Parts: sequence; C-alpha cells; structure tokens
Amino acid sequence: MAFKLCVQGLQEWLCSRSDEHATTHMVFPTASEGPVPLREAVEEPLLNYECMFMKTPLANSSYPALAFRLRHSNPGILKSSLAAALAEHPFLAGRIRGKTVALTADGVPFTVVSSKERSAPELVRELDLLRFSDFRSPRHVKRGLEPLLTVKLTRFADGSAVLVMCRSHALLDGTSGWAFVHDWARLARGGGWRSSRQPSREDDDEGQKASATGRNSEALRAALPDEKCLQELSQELLGKRLVANSWKTLAISAVFLAVAPVYDFLWLRGITGELARPRVYFSNDELARIKSAATPEAGSSGDGWVSTQEALTAYLLLTIGRAVLPPASRGRVAAVFLLDARKAIGLGPQDLLGSGLVFVKVSFDGLLQMSLAEVATVLHERCKTGTSAETLSKRWRLVAGAADIGSEFDAMMDAMPKRREYDMFLMLNNQSKRQLPDFGSDASGGQVQGVVSNVGPTLLLPAEDGIQVLLDPTILRVTKSRKTRRAALAALRSEIPVATSIDRKKCADPTLISQSVAARGA
Repeated sequence: MAFKLCVQGLQEWLCSRSDEHATTHMVFPTASEGPVPLREAVEEPLLNYECMFMKTPLANSSYPALAFRLRHSNPGILKSSLAAALAEHPFLAGRIRGKTVALTADGVPFTVVSSKERSAPELVRELDLLRFSDFRSPRHVKRGLEPLLTVKLTRFADGSAVLVMCRSHALLDGTSGWAFVHDWARLARGGGWRSSRQPSREDDDEGQKASATGRNSEALRAALPDEKCLQELSQELLGKRLVANSWKTLAISAVFLAVAPVYDFLWLRGITGELARPRVYFSNDELARIKSAATPEAGSSGDGWVSTQEALTAYLLLTIGRAVLPPASRGRVAAVFLLDARKAIGLGPQDLLGSGLVFVKVSFDGLLQMSLAEVATVLHERCKTGTSAETLSKRWRLVAGAADIGSEFDAMMDAMPKRREYDMFLMLNNQSKRQLPDFGSDASGGQVQGVVSNVGPTLLLPAEDGIQVLLDPTILRVTKSRKTRRAALAALRSEIPVATSIDRKKCADPTLISQSVAARGA
C-alpha cells in the first residue's frame, strides 16, 4: 500500500508540475465478435526462474518500461487494438496468485495524459520514464494486487505523444515484450485477429489452455531437468554440484526483501542514478564501417568472418579500454552476452515467457596490444561453442533447474564476471534487431520514431537508420577521473573507422561528427 501511494503521489506531483490532466480506464480482452470468455479456474503455473523477478527491485528490470515516441495518437484506436491484443494473450489481463497466473480478466490500466507542452521530446531520455511510465511494485504483483501490464499515453499540444508499456518480467521478458507490442501494432493497423488463441468454456484440454495463455507449457516442462540431470549440468558448466536452498541465494533473497521497498522509493524519484546511462548513436553506415574494420583479412586465424554484434562489442571494449586502462594494464577483459534460449529449448518466437535469458561469458587477456580485428576474432571464435543451440539449452536448463531447488543466484552469478578478476568487463543486451513497431496511419500513431527502455545492463536498441547504445557506466568506473570518462565516450564517436569512399579528413573531424550526431538526435 505504501508503494502504491508513493507511485500515485509521484504521478500527481509530476502532473501538477507540467500542468497535465490524466484519466485511467481498464482495458479488457475483447475480440471483434465480443468479449473473450474467460474463467478464473484457468491457471498457468510459473517457473521458479520467472518468479525470481518478483523479488528484485525495479532497478533490476523487474517491471521494466518500453517507451515509444509517436507522431500522432488516437487513444480510441490504441485502446481497442490493445483489447484485441489481450484477447490473443489474455493471461496478461489476469493476475498472479503465488506461483501461478490466473486468467481473471481483471484488465490492464490504460492512462491517457493531456499535456499543454508543445511537443513530445525528440529524444525521450531514460530519466523521462519516471514521468511517462506507470510502474508497479513487483512484490504487489506477486500478491495479485497489481496488474501484469500497464500502458500510459502522454499526448502533447502538436499531436505528438509518448506511449509507454510497463510489464512484469515474471511474464514477459524482452523477446516476449517486443512480440506483444508488434501484435498490438498489427491490430492497430487493422490486421486480423488470431482467433485460434481464444480460450473456450467447453474445451479444457491442455492444448486449449496453452493456446489461451500463449505459453507452450509442454515444451517448458520437457526442458526442465530432473535432479540427476541438473547436477550433471552443474558439473559440466560450473565445475561443482549445486546445493539446495544455498546460503547465497537465501541471503540475496533476504536482502532484496529488506531493501527493495526503500530502494524502489528512491529509484522512482531518480535519486539512485541508474536512469542516466550514456547514450551513443551509430548509423547503419557507421556500423558497416566498424564491421568492415573488425573483419579479419584473408589468411588470418579463424573463419574470416564476424557478426555485427561481435564487431561492435570489440569496438566498444577496445575504444573504451584504450581510454581508461593504464598502459601497463594486463588488459584482462570479459564480455557477457545476454542471449535468448527460446529456440534452443523448443519454443517459438511467439511463445511468451518471463525469462528465456542465458548469460554467455567470453574473456581474454592483452586487450591493449590487440587490433580491432583481433579482438573481434577472439570474440567470434570463443562464441561459436558458447552460443550454439546445445550450449544455450544447457545454460537455460541449468538456471531454471537451479531455481527449482532454491539456488538460482548461485547458477547465475557464476556466469557473471567478478570485478577482482578483470580490468574491465561489458555486459551486453542486444535488442537492436527488433523492428520499430508501426501502429498504422498517423491517426493511430504511425511508425514509431524512437524507443527507450530501462532494461540493462548495456542495452542496444533500434533507432532510425541505425542503433543506439545505452552504455552501462560500470565499464567506465575503471578510472575515477571524470575527464577520462568523458574522453572515452567522445572516443566512441571520434574513433569510428573512416570509409574509403569519402573524405577521410572530414569524417575524422570530431566537431563534424558531433554535429552529425546532433542532427540525428542521438
């Protein structure tokens, strides 16, 4: 109750400062042929791996926001299409009961705010999420007191708007969140409704329930390891056996329980500082140039190819490392990739899941003595095994199985780089391949112009004609010098490889580059 009053008070204060008027309506699952018949008796069990996100503070992306800037908006169309999207995924309008989600059709709150300000921000900042989002307490979500999904639309005088969807990570991870938004946008454009997902009163078989919830329960159950298999996975991947209800997991859970309410209170006021990650834009042309420079020459070690993600990761590590690490540094660094294991465990892209994530770590020495192509090649070659479908499946099964015996934090933290072991590390959550949704004609929102989210650690998001990087400041804390940190961020723009087909002197001018960034709104 205290958390709810805190959120309401904060929203009222923000509205009063900006002279805004807000109204909230509940949106219920509704198909073209009428309300979707749902029964409270229909429930879907959650994985313990998913329930983990109802313990953690908001700063740990337990109820993250996905914010879009729109040219125009039509609240009626957005509400009706949201109702149709909920008909395809009706459990999102339900409530959690302990470790199950019940299809109660309690609805999703949709808040419309009318602002007298002239226009929506051209670039919505992370800190702006506190104004534009409707966050809820993960612990209240667990008790069924708060919704699994909230939507807030802030409209401005010129017709532009900021549309924000907040979601419980227990039900929707990044992949599922984007999938739902694209379903919503498709319906806003007038796309067809997937009536095959509509639950029925008469048909109670397991397949019908899976269709109603959008979750492939059979595949999830099949992927979970038994006790013997779990210990074998732990020996193979961690080199040790897992202990049930380990002291580490119990201690972390106890800390979250004690600290989360207070930390959420501070986080919602922007005091904790997490919502201020440096933001860097790279155009598609610049990404192509970085990849070209990172690709090893013919005859070099490896298979002569690297992915764009590996090339950009190598560029971030090398450019920042040269700026912040002392020359005598050992240059021991680690890159941790947050990857989606859905396909590896037999799920489809539309199967909704609260946690399909696995962590793949790659480490090496001698960063400062390596070229961009050498760093990218090391990442590529060492990722081959770590990112194979078999390995992703094993890693997901390990953490999901560990959660069933109360040792999830043991399994997860083993994959995290330990500060004392590395001079620098980068944890990368790549969502840049997601397409910016199109909500149809300008009357209903049109093509999204920009997106921002508070998901971490270092987040790659799609942008107009390129991508944006929200950089986890942890990588800059190698040095205490603010001047050095600023120089490292500036180097990410000034050190971009120059294309051979244009004027090298012009492209290497940091002033012109910064002007180019400003023109793009980065």
